[in-house]
Amino acid sequence: MKKFLLGFVFAAMTFAVGAREPQEGWKQLGTGLFCDDLISVIDEMFLDSWEVEIEESEAEPGMYRLVNPFGSGKCPYFDFKTFNANDLVINATDPEHVWIPVQNMGFSISSWGSFTISCFNGMMVEADLSIEDLIDAECLFGTLADGKITFPDDDSYRLQAWFDYYLEGIVPADGNPHGKFCVTLPEAYSGIADGIADENAPVEYYNLQGVRVNNPSNGIFIRRQGSKVAKIAL
Repeated sequence: MKKFLLGFVFAAMTFAVGAREPQEGWKQLGTGLFCDDLISVIDEMFLDSWEVEIEESEAEPGMYRLVNPFGSGKCPYFDFKTFNANDLVINATDPEHVWIPVQNMGFSISSWGSFTISCFNGMMVEADLSIEDLIDAECLFGTLADGKITFPDDDSYRLQAWFDYYLEGIVPADGNPHGKFCVTLPEAYSGIADGIADENAPVEYYNLQGVRVNNPSNGIFIRRQGSKVAKIAL
């Protein structure tokens, strides 16, 4: 239903196939996980997670960008083939003061116009304040911890999302209304994926000589499940 509704009003798009070539100045990190809590300002049915490719700036470590997150073909909202939308840049060069610059995401929805996002601090930077000023003013920021980028679930600080014509494009809507916006970086996401794979893998037992045992009992055995191996007593 999500795909049908948003697909119905989606404007004309430029289609593309194949993975993007490496970009100068950016290091490809691999596959991460993006939980979007931005388009949910329009309708709560648009709240989902999907895999994204993530890159990191070579000149500014901690400056990340999600490659074409809404047009990659993995976004569950859009029932279309892949199309060229813009990357989503997140500044996590200071893990305790993460922020999102004002940026147009490069696609339009016919009745709402083009989609732009930011965070509150990104809007202040656009108005010529510095991040240092905002830190001194004790403004809230996002954080990068344990491989995850998150933002405060606080009504005094919301991510900002707006369409040109939605609410007449005058005031950005408060994004991240459920506090679920999250980017899991590839290294952390790989660990999660490996853990899920391990949980679903069949369990095998071996004796201490390395011979597989179908029905182990009364002894010390090696238990293997996926990538996890442990010595146990039965």
